[in-house]
Amino acid sequence: MVSQLKYQNIMFCTDYSKDTEVAFIHAFDQANKYKAKLHILNVIPSINPCGVQIFEKSLSKKESRQESNKIDEDRRLQELGALKKVYHERCKGAIDHEFVTMVGSPDIEIIKYSEENDIDMIILGTAGRKETKRLTYIRTAANVSKYANCQVVTIGSPKQ
Repeated sequence: MVSQLKYQNIMFCTDYSKDTEVAFIHAFDQANKYKAKLHILNVIPSINPCGVQIFEKSLSKKESRQESNKIDEDRRLQELGALKKVYHERCKGAIDHEFVTMVGSPDIEIIKYSEENDIDMIILGTAGRKETKRLTYIRTAANVSKYANCQVVTIGSPKQ
């Protein structure tokens, strides 16, 4: 006897590329179909503390790390606003959803979030928005597919 699949938490990962736009349609459809909560996630790379400089002031390693963390948090909050701007109206009133932004390595943060939030399915695009970022995003999709403790659906946009 085949049992019915039940998803309660579905995660959609975005970088606003064409592939993730197609992936969003699938994620929204799956969340709606299963009455699941849709976690809409974007991970931005962290600022290297060695690259933080304050003009006319020399920083210790601790101060550099603190400044780096402050910059990362400011960027995370700014990205959260951008994420809501793009997806809020499309989800409002239709499905239960949550917006999440994280700072770090995308594959690691996606997997960590999925484990901490009992995600049943991760949906993400297969390639990033710019040619220079395509390999990083392909690596992210491959690592998430390989190491996540749930189902992973990777989606490429159809050829135009």
